[in-house]
Amino acid sequence: MRGRSGAGNDRGNPVGAGVARLASLGTLALGHVLWIALRIAYRGDPRLVAGTACICVATGVTLWVVVT
Repeated sequence: MRGRSGAGNDRGNPVGAGVARLASLGTLALGHVLWIALRIAYRGDPRLVAGTACICVATGVTLWVVVT
């Protein structure tokens, strides 16, 4: 294997770190949404349905604010 060049490029890229952090948060959010969806399918609890609707609206508003 090749050794490191020692050119000082090992500090990382701040843009890459930001993208990785955003992907990590997106994965966490997706996991929560899937967990809630499965609980709704299993139990049919009205509070969970309302919570899911609030999360969907909050996510949509957040995405709209970020994009615009």
